[in-house]
Amino acid sequence: MTPSEQANPRRTRAAFLTWAVPVVVGAALALYRLGGPQLWRDELATWSASGRSLPQLWGLLQHIDAVLGIYYFGMHLWMAVFGDSATALRLPSAIAMAITAGVVGLIGRRLGGNTAGVAGGVVFALIPSVSRYAQEARPYAFATLFAALATLMFLRAMERPSWSRWAIYAVVLAAAGTANLIALCVAAGHLAILIWDFLQRTVRVGGDGTPETGRRIPGERVAPEGSPLLLLTRFCVAVVVGAILISPLAIKGHSQQAGQIGPYIKPGVAQLIGITGSLWQELFASFPAAAVIMLLAVASLAAAPDARRRSTALYALSFAISPVVAVWVISHGSTSYWMFRYMLFSTFGWALGAGLCIAYLAERVPGTRLARLSGRVSPRLAAAAVLVAVVGLAGIHDQFALRQNEAHNLWAYPELPSNGEPADYRAAAAVIAANEKPGDAIAFQVSDDNHYQVDTAMRYYLGGKLPKPVFEAQTQVQADAEQPTECNNPASCFSGTPRIWVAYVDHLATDPFSALPWPEETYLQILGYQAQTMWQENGITVALLTVS
Repeated sequence: MTPSEQANPRRTRAAFLTWAVPVVVGAALALYRLGGPQLWRDELATWSASGRSLPQLWGLLQHIDAVLGIYYFGMHLWMAVFGDSATALRLPSAIAMAITAGVVGLIGRRLGGNTAGVAGGVVFALIPSVSRYAQEARPYAFATLFAALATLMFLRAMERPSWSRWAIYAVVLAAAGTANLIALCVAAGHLAILIWDFLQRTVRVGGDGTPETGRRIPGERVAPEGSPLLLLTRFCVAVVVGAILISPLAIKGHSQQAGQIGPYIKPGVAQLIGITGSLWQELFASFPAAAVIMLLAVASLAAAPDARRRSTALYALSFAISPVVAVWVISHGSTSYWMFRYMLFSTFGWALGAGLCIAYLAERVPGTRLARLSGRVSPRLAAAAVLVAVVGLAGIHDQFALRQNEAHNLWAYPELPSNGEPADYRAAAAVIAANEKPGDAIAFQVSDDNHYQVDTAMRYYLGGKLPKPVFEAQTQVQADAEQPTECNNPASCFSGTPRIWVAYVDHLATDPFSALPWPEETYLQILGYQAQTMWQENGITVALLTVS
């Protein structure tokens, strides 16, 4: 066997490990206690929407959540096969995020070789927010997957700018938009690279010169395929095509955004930099992990051994920073989109930068005294493994914290106090299940602007044993909405039951009567109902009202 033939199996094995190792690590973290944290209100909204029949789901999307329609339809089919347990609802996101780690590995390999690919992919998988939203029954994992995949397709199109490759890029970019319209901002990182190349009159994006990764970037790319102007033109055409593909969702979503997107602040420069507002620690769901990963990513500029690889490090930082800047800019329009989980997809850029830095530093180890400490293990591999382990240890406390029972309610974790208050829906439902009697009725807190899905939570955790809602004129399904329709005249809906359960969020009401709409509160008090017993379950109170 010739030396070249011997090298091919090793090269193939290294290429396989570049994406396989991140996938395995990502899957392990995503699956660990996948069903442990109870569902929070956004996940309950997914269950409520996706559990409807297809005509009922279509009716809902005419009023709200049209931008999530494709995800809901997919989850409808998934639930029909795998059920609606917390584990089943979250498993698609876990799979998507594990695959994303592999895609990040492939991007890193394309930019900096095998070591950079493995390190970048594993660092991405180790980010606490990544595994947090891998365990979320919402489409953020899919937005991150398609944003990363669009970046990989972008690099491929830059290396060989055929129309077919740009068409694939447009389709994948549109797919990112179907998961979350804000994920389209990933194209801002691509545009920043193209503009820089255009101004420098050189094509800078490519591989490291090996057959697996493609053509080289600055300084060593002898015959680039296409001028910077040609690449910029084709990129713009591809982005326009991608935008056209999802324009129906964007148009319908724009008409619904007043009822779907909360009144988020218009961020200032301080919020963009992260001086105020906790951007970076919430984006990573960990201050230590954010500090270590961002430090490594920025340090990659200094660690790069030459100008070519320094440019590569800049590209990784562009993938991380430019999308956030784009969201910051559009948030100064009529609607602010400055919500950190919307920008989760940008974390893969920081992971790529950290992976490149780890690879650059590992290259220097064989020529130092530290190489003697590695024994039979490759000094480069040992150094890379140690640095990746440091990243993992930085976020280990938050990894455990994010898997606690009510962790998903604290959606602004680790910022405290956050908008996400504790709400132990499961314990509240258990109280009703243990103390309910035949003929009981139930009333819900449904009037809060920031709908806490108390009624949906009780339906989910009580299953078919929910007491009859007493003041409900239309169910959520009948109303084509996320909330039921209350009776205009409480007396017309009241059946005279002697026992009424009321479940409400503590910080939104002081007592069970104030939790109800004013007509219902007044009517029950006139009839002489009083709170017989109250159970407080960490953010949720369950009260039993009786009349003598």
